[in-house]
Amino acid sequence: MKCYFLLLLFALFSCATPLRHGNNIKTSVDVDELPEIGLGISTTTTDLRVVEFDSAKHGERIIEDAATVYLTLHNGFSERKQLYAEKGDHIHLAFDGKNLHRTSKITGDRPPITEYLSRWKAVFPSRSIYTLPLPEFEMKLKETIQTNSSLLDSCESALNKASKKFVKLERARMKYLLGSVLVNYPYAHGWKNRKDIDADYYTMLENWIEEDNNYLDLPEYRTFVTHACSFLGSRNEENAATPYENVLKQIQYAARNFKQDEVIQRFIATWASEYVQRNGITQIEELDKITRERLTNPDLLSRYTSVYDSWKCLEPGNEAIDFIARDSTGKEYSLKNFRNGYVCLYIWQNVSPCLVEFAHLQELAPLFKEKNVHLVNLSIEPKNETWREVIRNKNLQTGTHLYLEGTREFLSKYHYSSWNVFQFILITPDGKIAGSHLPKASSGELEKYLKEQL
Repeated sequence: MKCYFLLLLFALFSCATPLRHGNNIKTSVDVDELPEIGLGISTTTTDLRVVEFDSAKHGERIIEDAATVYLTLHNGFSERKQLYAEKGDHIHLAFDGKNLHRTSKITGDRPPITEYLSRWKAVFPSRSIYTLPLPEFEMKLKETIQTNSSLLDSCESALNKASKKFVKLERARMKYLLGSVLVNYPYAHGWKNRKDIDADYYTMLENWIEEDNNYLDLPEYRTFVTHACSFLGSRNEENAATPYENVLKQIQYAARNFKQDEVIQRFIATWASEYVQRNGITQIEELDKITRERLTNPDLLSRYTSVYDSWKCLEPGNEAIDFIARDSTGKEYSLKNFRNGYVCLYIWQNVSPCLVEFAHLQELAPLFKEKNVHLVNLSIEPKNETWREVIRNKNLQTGTHLYLEGTREFLSKYHYSSWNVFQFILITPDGKIAGSHLPKASSGELEKYLKEQL
């Protein structure tokens, strides 16, 4: 029987009483060797955190107040593994630190689900699907969903005993996993302008959006609805909107067309919070007003305002966030060591976009000297040894090189984004923030900014 071992696995664990963890979900990790690039655990595309291991090579991540969550383990850039957990669950992972797929041993409160996810593989249609007329395209899309659901069908009995909620979510995930194919259809099919798009496509897109607050825990559902609302909200426009205009259209479309207030509020809170998290609070008066008016759920409103307020702390004139860093000899530094002038903090790591900036920073050395600016290069490279080797490069010989300690808290307070890889921060001689997200040196805008501001 195709799913016999899942049923057997469930029987072996069904008599055990799992250890609950209140409203939190706990993931613990033990490794033989520390992962070379780092082990990350993500719940969304914007919430990836690197596990911090102690001296015993043990690490943990606690996800607070989550009803359900699909977790993705990232072993550097090469390996991913998906897990599922519900409120109170504890998942434990052990592996050699190098090969996640071959050596991982996972225990937890829902072993049949863990085993199912380890076996399930996604199938996507070939690009030829985009050449099909819309009716045939939709039919092929539904066939692919059925293919992806075949393992779930065969294991449904065992999985229902582990969690009926999971089975419902998984069926929705099979559908919304292919949401990107549906969203890409107009462009891949060859409709170059909005006026060329068949009206039936808009109807199909609208019909795919199911309002179900349970699905809000699915990244695939949230991603599809976000893109669909962006597209539908700009239905009559030819030109692409700016990110700010785009988030407003998403919110306005959902507010006009969705029926369930809980779903509307969750999406508004998510979209507004993510926009502010990435872009800050400059010139967002309309977004801020709509968000505060529509979020009557105090928890969702608090989620948004906490992100908003964290950016308020970075406004010019506020006290700069200090750091502890060391040079290659081990000497400790903080902001107080550079109080005799302006400080330009360059947060970087050993990747190509960051290294390219150094050539442009060398060109700015005369300007830094003229304006009394200390260039302080704060490395967030995972391994200190790698950083020491990199800074010997003759092309990096500009400014003061320091290795940042207490990385995560410092970066989160300054709203460092891994999407941008690096960040420039300007601090006044008296330790105040002058600018927390300066333009990059390679754009030429940093030079212009310093000349105008100092």
